[in-house]
Amino acid sequence: MSETHYQVLQIPTKATADEIKQSYRQLAKKFHPDVHGGKANPELIIKINAAYEVLGDERKRREYDYLLQPAMAIPRQQQSAAHIPRRPRTVGHELDEELILWLNQVYQPINRMIGWIIKPLKTKIRELSADPFDDELMANFEAYITECQKHLQKIEKTFHSMPNPSLLAEIAANLYYCVNQVADGVKELNFYIMNYDERYLHDGTEMFKIAAQLQKETNKKIKSYR
Repeated sequence: MSETHYQVLQIPTKATADEIKQSYRQLAKKFHPDVHGGKANPELIIKINAAYEVLGDERKRREYDYLLQPAMAIPRQQQSAAHIPRRPRTVGHELDEELILWLNQVYQPINRMIGWIIKPLKTKIRELSADPFDDELMANFEAYITECQKHLQKIEKTFHSMPNPSLLAEIAANLYYCVNQVADGVKELNFYIMNYDERYLHDGTEMFKIAAQLQKETNKKIKSYR
């Protein structure tokens, strides 16, 4: 099983806000590109930033803890055989019907829509860079953002269309925060349309990168259940 945000930041699940911030700063400094130069690990930096994005925000942390409850609820030393969650079935066996239903009706549609939002961004930015002040080019970019917003509305409805299976709580949590990163990125890109401030374009692009990494990790986890 891949790491939780708590494990990424190397902190206990009961860590205080100050402990979270302190650990994040230490790790960010330790793995900063200026420290490691060409040997920096960009994927690790993205994971650290994504973890702090969630745990550093009180509301997002509560939601993450709620989604992660089945994995956090019972301390290891208190678990009995009756309390240990079922392990995923091995290759050659079918998943439980509940899991199959959630994967087909929630995970897969959301995963596709995330791709529809993230993948065109590079092309859209390249097209716009020819002349950001050209009305037609900006209108095309704005149409892309509008389409992204429509996808996000569908994603939200899909996410709440059925409860998450407890066995997939960690996957659901990762998917949820991937969607959050995409939504925040779309907001930043929309701000750029309104004032042409390239900082919003940069921030939106970085949020999409974090979302893409979260999506990649989530897809890897899904494969372990097949």
